[in-house]
Amino acid sequence: MKPFVHIRRMLPLVALTTAAVTATITTSAQTASGLAPAVEQRIRMNTSSAVNANWTFRFGGPYYSHLFIDKIYAKSDPIIPCQSVFDVQIAARLGFKFIEANVHATATPGKYIVMHGVRGCLGDQVTDLDGNSAADVVIRQTPFDTLMSKYRYRSRYAKYRTHITSMEEFLLECRRNNIAPMISHVDEEQVRIIRSIMGENFILYWGTREEFSGPILEYHTYKSIRQIVDRCKYMGAPYLYCMGNVRDFTDEQLRTIAREVHNVGCYVGYAGCYEPPQNNQKLLDMGFDFSASGWDINEIDNGNLCNLTADLRFDDFRTDGTEREAVLCLDAGQSVAPGVELPSEFLSGGSLHVRFEGKIRVEMGDYIHTEFASDGERSMWWSSYFIEQAPTFRITAVEPTRIINMTYKASKM
Repeated sequence: MKPFVHIRRMLPLVALTTAAVTATITTSAQTASGLAPAVEQRIRMNTSSAVNANWTFRFGGPYYSHLFIDKIYAKSDPIIPCQSVFDVQIAARLGFKFIEANVHATATPGKYIVMHGVRGCLGDQVTDLDGNSAADVVIRQTPFDTLMSKYRYRSRYAKYRTHITSMEEFLLECRRNNIAPMISHVDEEQVRIIRSIMGENFILYWGTREEFSGPILEYHTYKSIRQIVDRCKYMGAPYLYCMGNVRDFTDEQLRTIAREVHNVGCYVGYAGCYEPPQNNQKLLDMGFDFSASGWDINEIDNGNLCNLTADLRFDDFRTDGTEREAVLCLDAGQSVAPGVELPSEFLSGGSLHVRFEGKIRVEMGDYIHTEFASDGERSMWWSSYFIEQAPTFRITAVEPTRIINMTYKASKM
């Protein structure tokens, strides 16, 4: 992809939050809610009908799936192919409502593949049938049948070393798994095919209003607040502006961006998969609406290996802490971990939801080995993917800490 065009993992379809918009703009004609009629209409469209009513979920939720971007390079050891039908299955299982799809036209008119790719080439995600590199194969110059029959995904396991996923296969898998694609725009024929399979139940990544009146997402790095707001006004709701340069702005400027984008009935998000977890939480607290999946994702809806809610008793966890009145108290250095053995299982992901007061170090899977602090007023959520190589899960108190509620779930392939 490109930058988001790099936001698969993207942007990561991150499912997207439709948190209530608290815009207050002053015009000569306002509704009882205090919003101008045009803004109120855009908000209503965004929150209820941007995805066709025939679909079983509404336009919303916090993130879209952008899971395996770091598993597509030459030195990686991939399991699930990035942006494949298997990727759709995992994203749905982990609770996402949207998933990113980078579409490429082939040399065969009207035929497309879904693949992250590298500057229009296949990149290191696939090899030829003999296992040789296919990194420099130009997708647009290669016939569709050749791409389907002469190349296959890299994977540690034979069952995932299949042919490249076509756009039609990807979309049909989305329908089967009740997850909507955030799909990159290629041309008019591609949009026609998407509609023939998905109806209006998709987010178009780039594209024009002449082709699609539904939700369009764009990834930009505009340098001023005015440029961002003007782009939102030009595109019109339902529109999602994804920032690739949040670090170019102060915290106060970021709050202003969120407020001004909401004032015109649009959404603003960021590439959370490229941000440390503390930045993710800070941006969401500032009023940002969505993130590409990174450290934080939704519930695991199904396929659970273990579901350790424990009714606040913590009986399903091993710990050297002390439980007092349904609160687990840990002194510095004390820890808590699942009461089941994880290393023997092939886990596709783990999800931790915890409310605590104090400071803890979370070790979970491939990605999360980080300290977090909380005053106990709100819960926090983390996830990690493919923890077969690193099946650890442990919470260790850095200072005296009270764990008020905790859920850990792991999804088995």
